[in-house]
Amino acid sequence: MNTTTVTGYQVTLVPITLEHQALLRQWRNSPDIKQCMFSNGTISEAQQLTWFNRIKGCENEWHWIVSYKGAFIGSTNIKATAEGASVSESPELEAGLYIGEGRYKNNILAFAPTLAMYDYCFEQFQTQNFKARVKATNSAAIHYNQKLGYKTIRTEEQGSVLEMLLTFNDYQNSTKMLKQFLSRSVKNKRG
Repeated sequence: MNTTTVTGYQVTLVPITLEHQALLRQWRNSPDIKQCMFSNGTISEAQQLTWFNRIKGCENEWHWIVSYKGAFIGSTNIKATAEGASVSESPELEAGLYIGEGRYKNNILAFAPTLAMYDYCFEQFQTQNFKARVKATNSAAIHYNQKLGYKTIRTEEQGSVLEMLLTFNDYQNSTKMLKQFLSRSVKNKRG
């Protein structure tokens, strides 16, 4: 079970608990988030609790709620892609993110949870790369992933889904400016 809190780039990733489920469900059911998901039906309270009870003891996927300045703004997660592997043992992880608070969407701060999570995984685990599956119609997610260094490696399901891959080197090379900017924002506010 994920009990690890991750902090970086002005955000804190807090392991999700039962108390977060109503807010996560509210965000997940919002039309702008729902349309980007592979499963885009409305989630009932019972479905949300069933999902939470399934994942809370999983070692092959970890979920966090994202906190910025003491307020929750979104959710992020990682899943092991290696059969039977835990998150910490899998050489490849699949990541997910959504920003639930509207004022932080399409904002550079939306990169902070991913940067904090990827830095942590590359440093602490056996992670060699990240994989993403994105709807071909989700241009915002495609662009977001490209800014992180992802490259499209395959198109699936009659062109409706892109599979993207991020290596450590591509991540390091692509995110230098983002990391500097998000780190500088904190320093400027302290100075």
